[in-house]
Amino acid sequence: MTNVFVLSPQEGRHLSDALHQAGYEFRNLQHALFQARGEGVVVSLYKSGKLVVQGKGSDAWHTQYMGSKEVAPSKKAAPAKSSGVFPSADDSIGSDEAGKGDTFGPLVVAAVSIPKEKAELLQSSKVADSKTIDDQRIRVLGPWIRENFDFEIRCLMPKQYNQEWQSAGSNVNTLLTQLHSDCLGELVARSGFQDIVVDRFSPSCPVSKRLLGVHPSLRVVEVPRAEAHLAVAAASVLAREQFLIGMEELSSAWAMTIPRGSGSPVPPALRKFLQMHGAGEFGQVAKLHFKNVQTFLAQN
Repeated sequence: MTNVFVLSPQEGRHLSDALHQAGYEFRNLQHALFQARGEGVVVSLYKSGKLVVQGKGSDAWHTQYMGSKEVAPSKKAAPAKSSGVFPSADDSIGSDEAGKGDTFGPLVVAAVSIPKEKAELLQSSKVADSKTIDDQRIRVLGPWIRENFDFEIRCLMPKQYNQEWQSAGSNVNTLLTQLHSDCLGELVARSGFQDIVVDRFSPSCPVSKRLLGVHPSLRVVEVPRAEAHLAVAAASVLAREQFLIGMEELSSAWAMTIPRGSGSPVPPALRKFLQMHGAGEFGQVAKLHFKNVQTFLAQN
């Protein structure tokens, strides 16, 4: 399998740092900034910013290292237009997640339902993909959405996440499928709404398959960049807000700043945590199956 991404120079540097920390084997490649091998994939970052990931582990690699960043659309076909894919925001439900690419902190999935009479209200709030909104605005929008709209949130703090990941067959996508489906199913039962929009995290569209197996009358759209839909944008904000809350709780509980992401700030934090609390406590704050955590623990 081959996935292609487009990275900014800063994203490329962060990825290089993360792969070095994860113990990847680096090689020179003509016209490329680097090529790295490990975890069942070959990762090549070209000077143009194009990142090519090849190998059987591409989907899992995407989840761990790219987080919510989407695969670049193929030149053979233009990406789908929102107006031709999404249902109306009226009487719809959307879901999104946060934290899946972060070494530390929780995995959060949120879903929000939008009754027709409140769609205009939500639109007026200028809610959007949480990646385009600063944290201060997230902290204002999140409580407002929870006060005015029905929602479901599943937040797995690291200790529970590590347990649930194993129960899901050591597969992040299986776990995400369960969490999205649980949130959406609860809102379907309460609202009766039939239009569902999901931010896609796997090309196999597992949430659609699971939901339609239980509720065959639903109309489910599972696509990349689904935050363009109002309900998914609202879910994106709630998931991000809960992730920020979880990170603050961890930082307070363990008396140190817990960094986001999986890039260069993470290794110093791993070392500091080891010095302060010992290796036996890593499962309380970090996703233990991440390669950078496994490599660090093996070396220390």
